Amino acid sequence: MQDEEVYLILFSVAWIELRCISYSLDFAEDKSTKVLTLNDAVNMFSYILYLPLLYMGPIILYEEFEKSFINKREKLKTRLKRFAIDITILQFYTFILDLTFHYIYFFAMQSNMQLIRKLPTIALCGGGLWMGLEFHMKYVISYGSTAAFSRLDNMEPPPTPRCIARIHVYSQMWRHFDVGLYRFLVKYIYKPGYGMLCKFNSLPKIIYKLIASLATFLFIFVWHGTVWHILIWSVLNYSGVTLEYIGQVISKHELYEKFRVNILKTRAMEVRFIAFLCSPLLALSAISNFYLFAGSEVGNLFFECFSQPSLINSIILILSLYCCCHVSMALEDVQSRGSCVKTK
Repeated sequence: MQDEEVYLILFSVAWIELRCISYSLDFAEDKSTKVLTLNDAVNMFSYILYLPLLYMGPIILYEEFEKSFINKREKLKTRLKRFAIDITILQFYTFILDLTFHYIYFFAMQSNMQLIRKLPTIALCGGGLWMGLEFHMKYVISYGSTAAFSRLDNMEPPPTPRCIARIHVYSQMWRHFDVGLYRFLVKYIYKPGYGMLCKFNSLPKIIYKLIASLATFLFIFVWHGTVWHILIWSVLNYSGVTLEYIGQVISKHELYEKFRVNILKTRAMEVRFIAFLCSPLLALSAISNFYLFAGSEVGNLFFECFSQPSLINSIILILSLYCCCHVSMALEDVQSRGSCVKTK
């Protein structure tokens, strides 16, 4: 087979796995007899092999897919008008992305690590930002295109990924980038795991939450592929989420409240303090994603640059990360174009 055919098969199998899990668990929960009838089989295959979402996602949970058959339909003219607008915008995004690929060759440069190592730290960070923006646009176009077709069938797909420039902590990345996958993980892995662990009542709830999160990231690692750079990406993400959660717990402690009232005093100073604390977390988040985008060699190179930076590069990077955190925090409650439905 051609490489493109292998690529499509691997991707379709990965999405089919998630839909099989969603249907099976929802079926086992809703059906009292647990016997698969002919009508159930038709519903199962229509969901699992639904063509617009077959190769590229996003994942729509079965309960949401089932609602499309009973929810009131908009007029065909209204749906066609929205479809035409969405496709036109996505075609424009595709043109812009193809145009940038014609002039920016950072992904091609990865095949020559000696050339990558000659780049200055600031240029390397610019390349990393480009990788993130390209990754975001790729998923906006692919998810947006399939979502436009699914809306014609009276479905409400998950919102398109939020721009990475508006994200400064790990929880936001998982909650707002791939909303469908986030809903899947919360419903079928995190909540059942946490609920099962809480029955023991022998340890603090924070331990149970961390264990449930660990199980979730183990699933993410296995589903994305059991290779080294995916393992590093998963471990760094889990570490970042854990640090963030510990910070949230500390922020609710009475000692922090005294610190906020007596030292920080104003909300503006607290925002600056939080942005300062989140800056290293944003750097760690960026590096972890570089392992996902470009593999272990590129990810290790970014770790080397961040571990031994020059004074001027350190000042530029710290200020940039600090400003990025401020921008993300200011835009946290501002919905993006595709976020027309709730993600929590």
